[in-house]
Amino acid sequence: MASKLSLKRSRIRQGLEKASIFACLVLAMVMFIVGLSSGNDHLNNNSKESSLVTAIATAMPHNGWAPHTVYFSAFGSKSLDSKIVSYEWDLDGDGRFDYDATAQNGYASYSYSKTGERTITLRVTDEEGKTATDSLIINIKHPASSSVDYWSVFDDSLIRRIDVSLLSIDWEKIWSEPEAKYQAKADLKIFGRQLQDVGFRMRGQFSLRVSGSKKPWKFDLDAYIPDQEYQNLKQLLLINNVGDPSLLREKLAYELMEFAGVPASHTAYVELWVDLLDDNEEPIYWGIYTLIERVDNKYIANRFGRDSKGGNLYKASHAQRGPMDLIYYGESITDYPLQDGQYAYGKMNNEDEADYSDIINLCRVVDYNSYSDDQSFMAALEEVINVDTFLRYMAVITILDNWDSYPYTGNNFYLFNNPITDRFEWIPWDLTWGMNANAPLFGKTGESIIGSAPLFDRVFSIEAYQTRYAAYVDLIVRHRFNPAYMTEHIKNYHSQIKPYINKSTGDQAFYGEEPMFNNNQFDNSWQELISFIENRGIYLEKSLNDFLSSNQ
Repeated sequence: MASKLSLKRSRIRQGLEKASIFACLVLAMVMFIVGLSSGNDHLNNNSKESSLVTAIATAMPHNGWAPHTVYFSAFGSKSLDSKIVSYEWDLDGDGRFDYDATAQNGYASYSYSKTGERTITLRVTDEEGKTATDSLIINIKHPASSSVDYWSVFDDSLIRRIDVSLLSIDWEKIWSEPEAKYQAKADLKIFGRQLQDVGFRMRGQFSLRVSGSKKPWKFDLDAYIPDQEYQNLKQLLLINNVGDPSLLREKLAYELMEFAGVPASHTAYVELWVDLLDDNEEPIYWGIYTLIERVDNKYIANRFGRDSKGGNLYKASHAQRGPMDLIYYGESITDYPLQDGQYAYGKMNNEDEADYSDIINLCRVVDYNSYSDDQSFMAALEEVINVDTFLRYMAVITILDNWDSYPYTGNNFYLFNNPITDRFEWIPWDLTWGMNANAPLFGKTGESIIGSAPLFDRVFSIEAYQTRYAAYVDLIVRHRFNPAYMTEHIKNYHSQIKPYINKSTGDQAFYGEEPMFNNNQFDNSWQELISFIENRGIYLEKSLNDFLSSNQ
């Protein structure tokens, strides 16, 4: 009996040992498989993440219409006690690190055809095997989701014709006092389509005063016929490129803003003809202009979603109302300075509502409240404004040495309070270039016209914001603002518009009664732009390298 019991126990023990060995083999196999897959799946590799390693993922442009190519960067990623030896991306948002960008020092690109939001993740690894990850969101929209067919209205492949027809007496009234901006009733033929009874007048401030014969223009399509539109646009704006004989700078600046991921207006070149109906003369060629998309409700809905319409939209117009400096003056709009009887925070919508609490709250957060540390300030600031867009905007402003902007004049931008997010969005306007190739990467080029720009000063005192901003400058210089890309781009535009400078009686900017430029300047100015781009790129590349060296 005892021997049988002992034998039975021995067999059970042997069975358990075999089961244990089998379980161990299965476990080992599972661990081996997981080990193989961990190089491609960030969800299974959090155990080595270290506070000594920092991953910084940036993308540009991080939003747009399909098909859409996005450029990625790991600029600023670092290990405090080692060296980064691996950069891996999950570029399709499936949770797997299936793109190794180590050979490209963390730079990558990806073309998206499918629409929707995706979370893109970067993983960096140092020599000791310590890792860190950082994620960002990109948003790809279908062109059909836009209420405006931007791709036909703002077609860069050709220059199309706009004809305006009006009576001589109205034409004379327009010119008798330009800054009065007399609006005439006119007929408009745009790209072959006829519109009756539109409002036609001069527009602008500085660009109106100093432009001689070639003024900027505005067409109000529904001024006399309710709801009259062209391709879902109620207004058409024509830029005269004041101060720029190349006629290229502003268009190129808007394209850089778009590449940076900043909500920016679409632009295209057009030719303008004026026909005085009662003078028995042929239409007069007035010149080549830049057609620019107006910032209005359609613009807002197409950038931020249809549910965003209705939020307060403020325009910074230094010459007209004074600077929108974001200085906190008090809890009532009546505490804020006036110019020409108007507050600087001029509403472009909701004018009948005297509620300025949103913009006052922004000024309070930016310029008045005290914070215990940078993190507290960043948290408070990012609740009231999209700081990321501001950094992208400032990257373009700095690259172009744009002096007529927020840090210097408090001018030429919009602030839109998005009711979906309850945060302000920064929208660029009236973009220009300086020509100082050595304008600093950080800080201001020179003395500001406004006494203080607290949003700029406080944001750029924080290292995390400095690094992200520098990464954006780096991406723009690497992929757009460089001789390799811009030289061919500028040559193409120059060749496209050149025939229109000498067309018929000539462009008014060069051949008018009060020309802005002599006709030789057009042929030389585009080369000056390329020279500036080359020298500016050299300076910025050195500045970015110095910044990285000082922060490693």
